[in-house]
Amino acid sequence: MGMVRLVTGMSSGLLASGLLSAGLLSAGLPAVCLLSACLLSAGSMPAHAAGPERGAGPAKGPPRPATAPPHLAVAPPRPATAPQETKSAGPPSGVRYALVIAGLGGEQKYVEQHLAWARGFYEVMKVEHGFPEDRLFLLVEDPDAVGGPPAVKSTLTEIRAVLAELARLVRPGDDLFVLLIGHGSATGTGPRLNIPGPDLTADTLRDALGEIEARYTIVVNGASSSAPFIDALSGPGRVIMTATKSGAERLSTVFPEHLLDALKAQAGDLDKDGRVSVLESFVYARNKTAEWYEGQGLLATEHALLDDNGDGRGTREPGPGGTDGTLAGRIYFGRGPGGPEATAGSVTPEGQALQARMEDLRWSIDELRARKDQEDPGEYASRMEEMLIELARVTRQLRELQTPEDHPP
Repeated sequence: MGMVRLVTGMSSGLLASGLLSAGLLSAGLPAVCLLSACLLSAGSMPAHAAGPERGAGPAKGPPRPATAPPHLAVAPPRPATAPQETKSAGPPSGVRYALVIAGLGGEQKYVEQHLAWARGFYEVMKVEHGFPEDRLFLLVEDPDAVGGPPAVKSTLTEIRAVLAELARLVRPGDDLFVLLIGHGSATGTGPRLNIPGPDLTADTLRDALGEIEARYTIVVNGASSSAPFIDALSGPGRVIMTATKSGAERLSTVFPEHLLDALKAQAGDLDKDGRVSVLESFVYARNKTAEWYEGQGLLATEHALLDDNGDGRGTREPGPGGTDGTLAGRIYFGRGPGGPEATAGSVTPEGQALQARMEDLRWSIDELRARKDQEDPGEYASRMEEMLIELARVTRQLRELQTPEDHPP
């Protein structure tokens, strides 16, 4: 997916294969650099033999403690990050919040369908991806029909109240997922999601999200006529996914059904690393949606788009070599190996700090590769070598910290 994926326990051979698939050999790096990274990761080479450290920067201090209004459960304290050998590429990873909004269904079959999808997203994010209930918000047309998860009516007043609450809760290291389900429109008055009472417009959502200081914000609009939300919401640190490619695709959608499937039982884990990225979920749902129309013998009336580079233009084919997909490929739905919502005690604070460092390094590698054509070839190779060797060193340290349960012999 256009970036180096180093999972704990990876053999040197698999690491070398990952580097090759990421296109790093073609970057002009000396083979000895890649061999050193492989040997370091495999534990076959002492760390000091890889060469001197370069580009050292100040250590990154611990993030500020979490606070929350008295009526809400306090988020668990975040571990301090390990001393950094190079400057961090961005804010440390924190916790994840999710907001699921189902609008008006109209016909009874859509009322039931939208409710089932909304409840399904709530449950899968809670059970399979480790979102605690105090970080999950569910708004539906008829809260009494939910039958389990706490929910409120999806009116504009309630939506604004929840978004205001998120603005108080979410911190710069946290991620926010917003999922919209229902019928939309994109007329001269602007794109909107149809909800009980006044509609939720793209501009209203844009203004509210602007008050939330998340590290990454992921908005999935699975409604009809959803594509214009990309232009309204696109920006740095944001991934916008829509079920349609234009406002003219007005018929009911099935994209949310397949996106939900992507999150169930890790079906969308296309690279089998134990977690589902936003990019993987999009690719899975896009492909399954196309297959559904083909299986029904119908002309497809929805074509999903993804934008994550802030240019306001979505693409059908995000991923390696494309304009979009890099950011979406490194954001995950909740629980992954050692993620912030991992089971308590399964990863030590030191291990969590190392994982945060791995994420920073992966980000730096992606950023450098994106600027390859603008970089001096010698400087590019030198910096890439430095980061690959450090990434291999951190991977090795993390593997050595794993418990017997996490890392069987």
